[in-house]
Amino acid sequence: MPGGPRTAPFPIFICVAQNGMKLHSKDVWLGAGVVTFGVFLLVYAIPVFVASPSNVRVMFLSPTFWPDIISWLIIVLGATLIITRMFGPPVVASEPVDVSEMSRDEINFAWARLVAIAVIMVGLVMSTPILGMVLSTALAFALISAIVSTPRPVTALLVAILLPLMLYAFFAHVAGVSVPQGRFLSLP
Repeated sequence: MPGGPRTAPFPIFICVAQNGMKLHSKDVWLGAGVVTFGVFLLVYAIPVFVASPSNVRVMFLSPTFWPDIISWLIIVLGATLIITRMFGPPVVASEPVDVSEMSRDEINFAWARLVAIAVIMVGLVMSTPILGMVLSTALAFALISAIVSTPRPVTALLVAILLPLMLYAFFAHVAGVSVPQGRFLSLP
């Protein structure tokens, strides 16, 4: 088919865009690197660098539990990237954006958003002793969601409120870990 989309005989190495241009899939190699990193964490880094006492009664209170969970998530995400690029639909190339084509206002707005997020991060660190971890992280999440103009502001607001509360409930009441409380708001 001249000019039409073609399929690649080896989707592992080459993905074909809709315009017929061949794209070498770096995503498969990236996925392999991510899986390798996750295996490295599980096999070497966590056992060597995270001390775990043998008398831990509850599995999720072990210092190695959450690093193991995160390592497994890294492996699953890397494998998902590999599988979707090998067996999924062809990758369509997007048009690269040349910074020289951006207007001065767009560049200034991008820098302003970056600086605003950095200020929010510094504010998060400085406000945690005063407002507490839950309120500070909720405000930071809501502000960053507004700055990046999230397409689902109601969902972002719900996550900004519920996620810190759920994490507080888990760590304070289940894991028995002290979470910084604020001067103005003390959670049970």
